[in-house]
This record gives sequence, structure tokens and C-alpha cells, in this order.
Amino acid sequence: MRARPAIERLRAYPIGGSREGKIRLDLNESNYGCPPAVLDALRTLTPAQIGRYPEYEPLLQRMAAHYGVTPEQILLTNGADDGIRSVMQSFIDPGERLIVTDPSFSVIRLYAEGMGAAVEAVPYGDALAYPVAALAARMRTAPRLVAVVRPDSPTGSLISREALCHLLSIDREILVMLDETYHHFCGDSCLDLLADHPNLLILHSFSKAWGLAGLRLGLIFGAPTLIETLRKVVPPFSASAVAVAAAHAALGDPDFVTGVVTQVQQEKARLIRRLTALGLNVRDTATNFVLVDVGHNAPDVQRQLAARNILVKSMDHYPQLAGYLRVAIGRPEELDAFVAALRHLLATDAAGR
Repeated sequence: MRARPAIERLRAYPIGGSREGKIRLDLNESNYGCPPAVLDALRTLTPAQIGRYPEYEPLLQRMAAHYGVTPEQILLTNGADDGIRSVMQSFIDPGERLIVTDPSFSVIRLYAEGMGAAVEAVPYGDALAYPVAALAARMRTAPRLVAVVRPDSPTGSLISREALCHLLSIDREILVMLDETYHHFCGDSCLDLLADHPNLLILHSFSKAWGLAGLRLGLIFGAPTLIETLRKVVPPFSASAVAVAAAHAALGDPDFVTGVVTQVQQEKARLIRRLTALGLNVRDTATNFVLVDVGHNAPDVQRQLAARNILVKSMDHYPQLAGYLRVAIGRPEELDAFVAALRHLLATDAAGR
């Protein structure tokens, strides 16, 4: 059975094999667990809660107070990826143009091209500074939608608030989708910009600092009219009762996220020092991962680390990041194992020359 041509041309997002029992530094999840209150809440779920569709209104009220918006400005999704899909399905027609940096989060291009959109990439330069001027110039050609990831992934680059405001003001008829999945690690969110920019949608995720990736919960913030449009394509109960209970509990412990971010920053600094001491070039980022330049053999290093049950991700499929490994900031003992294994591989490689 033939799929739509736009779908036939796509390549599915690679999931990979089993990761059970391995050191997982490849997908930028949190290795620091979740708020203890979340586990308590999940243990007390009743058969009635699990057996019936979830109630969203109490959580939306609590989220509105937490984030400083109204309930009408929030939409729950099955993870931030589902939010991206919903935006593409709602606001872009076949042949219309989407502008995005290159590289950026690959799911954006995947869903846009799946809708038949014409994706135009604005490339990063060698220094990987956010290409604000080039993006602004492209926006002046009246695309339908612009995707901004702040901080960006996989580069870890950060567009400033001032530059973002400049982009938003170029043409208020252009919808800007701002993915803030990693915002906890850069120190701020741009939710306050919603009040003055009705052409802005902001996506959040509970998968990173909150440590709830397995429950799949995302948020879309925007003007009530935009949110109402998105409701037409988001399944009516896309966030599960389990995810709703977890979010309630998590929001009651904001200090947990602060603690995780502090630990990640400390361990990231320690990792950078140790890798630099090995003679490696390490790119710090405004996220919970670093980019490590291991040279032309990054895919081979990834495979050799995987053979030692240490999972990282080669960036060789991005020309600007060829030779780099992306390494999430795990727990101290996980990073110790990674550094020891990498040191051994580098020494073995040097001895073999």
C-alpha cells in the first residue's frame, strides 16, 4: 500500500536497539531521576484514575499559576515532539515555506516535510554562533512559519532574547514556533514574550530537567486563538492520566529542577576539564550535553563505546559537526566510566599509529 509521496520520501526517526542496563548518554535524558513526589503520586493512582480518561482542568489551572499565563494559553501534548507535529499539521500547507536553522532538531524537518512543506535551512557557520542575521534576512521573504530552538539542538547554541524579539517583530503574520525543551539549562524562558507577540508559540517538555521522558508530556503556550486552533488536531486525551498525576506532583517541587540544573552544570564543568586534559576540543553548550571533537573517526568511537555499554551519539551526519560526539551530562559515576573508556580508546588508537 503506497503512502503519500511526502511520507515516502521521509526517513523515520532512528530509535535504535535496547538500551537497558547501559550508560545512557546518547538521548539527553535526565539521569538524575524525577521529583520524589512524582513516584509517590504514581503509587497512589487508583483503578478509577487509570480506567477513565484524564481530567485536565485542575492541572491547567495549576500550570497557569506556575507559568504566569491563563489556562486558555496552554495545551497539553504527548511530549514536545507531538507539539511540533500539531503545529505543522495546523499551520502549514503543502508547498508553504518553513525556515529552520541547520542543523537543528531533526523532528522539525521530519514533520514539516511530512506535511509537504518546503523546508529552507539557514546554515550555521563554523563557529556555531546562532545565525540571527541570515535567519532575519530569510524571514523578510515571507515564509509561513519559522522554527527556533532555544537553546538549539544539536549545536547547543543560544539565541539571545533581544535577537528573538527582533525576529518576532519582522513580520507579525509569520508564525514563530519556539522550542524551549532545554530552557532550564540556559537560565531563562521567553514565556513573558507571549503578551506582546500573538505570532509566537512556545513549546516546553517535562522530559529533560523534570526527568519524566518516559511519561511523554509536553506543553504548547500561545495566544488563546492559536491554542484553540491546535485543539482541532491534538487528540482529545493526548496526555495520559499517569502523566497528569506526575505533572501535578512535579510542579509542587520546583526546587528539584533547580537542584538538577545545578548538578548538571557542575558535572559538565568537571567533564570539560577532564576531556580538555586529554587533549580534546570540547564545545560547551547552554544545554545538558557537550560536543566532544574526537576527529574523523567519531562513528567508530561511538561503536567502540557502545561495545563497552556506554551510549553516546556521533554527529557525523551533520557536516558542521563532523568528528564530534554528543555526550549528555549523566551522573558522576557514569561520566567517570565514559572518560575512562574514552581515554583507553584514545591511547589504543595512538599506540596503533
